[in-house]
Amino acid sequence: MQKAVSEPAMIGAEISARTNFEGAIVAFRERIYPLYGILRSAITRPGMTFEAFASMRNQRVWNDRIHAEAAGEWLLSMQNGDGGYARKYSLISGRDRSYIETSGYIIPTLLDLGEWLQDERYRRSVHRAGEWLLSVQNRDGSFSEIDSGAPMAFDTGQVLTGLNRLWSETGDVRYRDAAQRAAKWLADSQEADGSWRRVAYNKQPHAYYSRVAAAMLEYAKAQGDEAVADVARRHLEWVLAQQKPNGFFRHASFVEGVPAYLHTVVYILEGLLDAYALEGDSRYLEAVLKNAGQLLKRQNREEKILCSQYDEDFGCANPQKCMTGLAQWAGISLRLARLTSDEKWNEAADVTIFYLKPKQLFAEGVLRGALPASVPFWGRYGAFDFVNWGNKFFIDALILRREREPSSLCEQECFVAHAFSFAPAEVAGEELGAMERLYLEKIDECVQKKGWQKKKIRFLDLGCGRGRFIEALKTRYPAWEIVGVDPVFEGENVRRGSAYAIPFKEGYFDAVLTIEVLQHTYLDDALAEIRRVLKKNGTLLIGERNPVSGLGLLKPFFELNGKWMYAWDDPFRERWYYAGGWKKRLAEKHIYAEHVETLEHPLPSRIPRMNRYYWIKGLKSE
Repeated sequence: MQKAVSEPAMIGAEISARTNFEGAIVAFRERIYPLYGILRSAITRPGMTFEAFASMRNQRVWNDRIHAEAAGEWLLSMQNGDGGYARKYSLISGRDRSYIETSGYIIPTLLDLGEWLQDERYRRSVHRAGEWLLSVQNRDGSFSEIDSGAPMAFDTGQVLTGLNRLWSETGDVRYRDAAQRAAKWLADSQEADGSWRRVAYNKQPHAYYSRVAAAMLEYAKAQGDEAVADVARRHLEWVLAQQKPNGFFRHASFVEGVPAYLHTVVYILEGLLDAYALEGDSRYLEAVLKNAGQLLKRQNREEKILCSQYDEDFGCANPQKCMTGLAQWAGISLRLARLTSDEKWNEAADVTIFYLKPKQLFAEGVLRGALPASVPFWGRYGAFDFVNWGNKFFIDALILRREREPSSLCEQECFVAHAFSFAPAEVAGEELGAMERLYLEKIDECVQKKGWQKKKIRFLDLGCGRGRFIEALKTRYPAWEIVGVDPVFEGENVRRGSAYAIPFKEGYFDAVLTIEVLQHTYLDDALAEIRRVLKKNGTLLIGERNPVSGLGLLKPFFELNGKWMYAWDDPFRERWYYAGGWKKRLAEKHIYAEHVETLEHPLPSRIPRMNRYYWIKGLKSE
């Protein structure tokens, strides 16, 4: 999608204010429109609005196939009577009319999805869309933007993508001829410097028209049209010339002077990567890696999940989330993983997809399977809209991951490990703080009651971090075999492993210790794995946060304001359980909670009961 999708909501993001007065008007509209939209949508579509709110904090995920199928079903449901796919469903205005541009590039996605799901409905759907696109092509070969009615290079290029695929799939010469006319019009409309301006959005050059050039190259390769190929290469040369030394591309935005959305930034990368696949020109791949490498640094060091908008120094200009851009980023990362054999790109994609999945609506109704354009759903990009191209790119990413889809447990653990990289150093530090020393006292009490002081027992510290408890316990109890397992850290006494897949045989340990670890897991799965490695009558020692505390009350507010390890919209957030909840969950896994004790933090606090904890001793039962 090459431009804003909800015009009133996007005024602040799409119009560069040139006077203080205009700036004040923009700021006013940016603040007032979301309030207006929430009130109106809550009144006119209360059920959908509730689901949109719920999806932002949802943490339920399914396997990739279920999410892809739901996304595809929604696109099928959004196909209008004329054969085109509705641009969006808006909580304010409802279902939109068919959108030429994205109907074009949705075609390859649905054909690929239909092949994956073995569902002929997708093929029939794209054939209807193809017939509609043939009917709306202008005489000169161009395709128009539906709001202004003006022929547009980007719209034409994206339809060309669909025509290329339909010609390849069907052999129907009508698609070949339509593609030829579209490619010729694009060639004739290009500026002398290789950009498009006269037929570009806002009559400004855009680097994300690399996708237009890639579609032209695909056509030229299939038809042997070297003249069209030369025009496409000329534009790609112009795009490469726009890359700054830091990797960012000039003219990446919808409107000059406005920070680019992640959506258009990744558009540029998609076009260049498609061109690389067709041409093999290493400069295209190098440019992609230069830009994507900066985004990867942002994801791994600054934002956890990429921002909605970036300035030309890769600074976050809008901390909201552009869901379409995130889906595209996941797809680009997966493609780069294949090209470079570097696992860091797969990890970036997995974290991003895990963020996207729970935002997809699954309640029965018009929006089942749809993704909001932004999180929050009143965000600048497509406020209150569920746009068809968001689903398209989400499906593309899931299809790319088919061969190496991680389990939901691996997805969750990968995300938690990613979140821990943003946590304060003391969270996984090597030094024992006041609370850790109190936990040690409780361990000592248990040891004395069990008579384990000089016995040769096997003791596991699960989620041990760098092993700070291991060193203290080895000093106290040298006869013990003490090992740690952690998903991130590895060392002399620490093995890489998971709470869901502990790398030891069944019944190996006399005792398992987890200190503020289980709150970061899917508890039932973690407890089942702990029970597996415990001996008969083995002991489970748990130290966890107590929600009946000042911090328990404040945690949601810290999450909302970005002052916590997990953000309010993260796909997983740590879970604090009450005493009754612990007893129940342990009993369900045949672990008897023989002792549950509330601990106060040893250090004084100005707020009474600010930090409180549980100390739990469980016994594996048959």
